[in-house]
Amino acid sequence: MKINKRKLGWTLVQVVVGCIAGLLFGWLSLALMSYVTKGIHSSELGSFSAGIILLVSFLVVFGLTIFASAESVRQIGRFIPKETSLKKIYEGSFLGICAAVALLSITRGDWLNSLDEWGGIIKLIAILFYLILVLPLKLITFWVPAVVILAIAAPIGAVIGYNLSPYEEEKPKKDWLGKRKMEDEYAEEVK
Repeated sequence: MKINKRKLGWTLVQVVVGCIAGLLFGWLSLALMSYVTKGIHSSELGSFSAGIILLVSFLVVFGLTIFASAESVRQIGRFIPKETSLKKIYEGSFLGICAAVALLSITRGDWLNSLDEWGGIIKLIAILFYLILVLPLKLITFWVPAVVILAIAAPIGAVIGYNLSPYEEEKPKKDWLGKRKMEDEYAEEVK
């Protein structure tokens, strides 16, 4: 099996530039949102309004981070002659962050205390799963801040979305009765 070194090199460049852009935009948008919401206290607005403002600021930071990662992957991808789907690039970036959050929640949780309530063979299987899979991941991700893991996951997901085929299979269209039009056309051809 021959490895395409040029494509591998461009893919690594896409991930590195996506990480840098995601961290930079995430940090700048976080600083901007912190500055904007600095004077807002929950006692002045009420806790519900302050919570809504906090949610909006989180979504702005999250959205700009995904935008920066996905767009940097797409812009670097212009040097690779390939048809891509913008939708798949953004979906991959979003799903990459979601996968990283799932990984962090698994590795940062307190498994051993949670397993005290379980009994028998289920507890033994869960402890083996923890020792074989979760503990090594926990040791690897322990020294890396969560922000860095999220910033790495977004461009990796975007690169995966970038490398997927932009074409989807066409599904036969259905009319208002729910019948497939292709079956009707085939029946007419046979007659």
